[in-house]
Amino acid sequence: MSRSAKIKRIAAFAAAACMITAVGACGESTQPEQTTETAAVSETTPEETTTEAQTSKVPLVTTTTTTTPAPLPVMSDEVPAENTDFASVGSPKTFEDYYNINNDMVGWINIYIPNENDINEPVVQSEDNTYYLTHDFLGTEVKEGAIFADFKCAFTTRTRPANIILYGHNMASGKSFAKLTRYCTWNTSKITGARLGLSQYTAAPTVTFDTVWEKGTYKVFAAIFVNTEERNGEVFKYYKQRTIANEGEFFDYIGNIMDRSLFFTDVDLEYGDELLTLSTCYYPLTKEAADTRFVVFARRVRDGESEEVDTSKAVENSNPLYFDTYYKMNGGSWKGRNWDADPDSTDATKTHLKIKGFEEYYKSHETTASTEG
Repeated sequence: MSRSAKIKRIAAFAAAACMITAVGACGESTQPEQTTETAAVSETTPEETTTEAQTSKVPLVTTTTTTTPAPLPVMSDEVPAENTDFASVGSPKTFEDYYNINNDMVGWINIYIPNENDINEPVVQSEDNTYYLTHDFLGTEVKEGAIFADFKCAFTTRTRPANIILYGHNMASGKSFAKLTRYCTWNTSKITGARLGLSQYTAAPTVTFDTVWEKGTYKVFAAIFVNTEERNGEVFKYYKQRTIANEGEFFDYIGNIMDRSLFFTDVDLEYGDELLTLSTCYYPLTKEAADTRFVVFARRVRDGESEEVDTSKAVENSNPLYFDTYYKMNGGSWKGRNWDADPDSTDATKTHLKIKGFEEYYKSHETTASTEG
């Protein structure tokens, strides 16, 4: 169905419901120095240029799901929590209800936020990364857009992308992915020393992302603050790792994430884990100084694994890797990798993470991860 036809169908559904009931991304920032204008395309989803040569090298989607051929039906289960934003279309309650309103829906994201409303919204996907920057789930043009999956992340009823990348605006109203920045261990008063610490992580070490066909819980293992423009220094293109072709790609990606992570956790990682990447804009240095993102990473709970996480073992990273403009404005410098992947190491100068196979792999392979200070 074309988008125009779909939007007409959505509008018709909304009108009918009214008669019956009588009823990445970045728009406005949660920070006072951010713009209140509708975001440009590049704000939620960083720009990237794909050439024919690059496209030809993109590996096949890696999944770890069943290959049973029969397609799964859209779930009739209720979504994780009620969202009152959809009262105008009959207050849908189940995945099936929402999917029938807009079959661009691929899932539902739910993240607990202490003392505030949770992040609790349907996730959509279009044929590009621009439409849902400025349109909500119902197809209405609004500056907060919708939370959406990267258009190159391939979903089927029985397979998932190796790395599910979701984008959402950071709105002053708290809508979309604004509250994702609660995982930041510092806030915009970092220069004066104000900190948020690990409170959000310890309160919500797991998040749920259910596709419309099956449920899923993910353990948060990292969060990063990164630059998207070369004028401000090195750019970590986390948004390009939609697929994971081999161990090298997995370990390089994880290594780059952990170098930049604001905190370390007790969550273990291994090649084959399915990842969830949640991205929003964040301008604590001001938008004029640097176009920046805040990104949270989690990995799917494995079959048969407990969803429990020992948050008492989480620690802040004392020296995460940032970028040139950050250091020019705040001082300091990166002193090199201060972690290793050997949980049995006795090196007291490093945090020891549980990344199975990481050290063994690099004994015989080169790394592109950030290993220099």
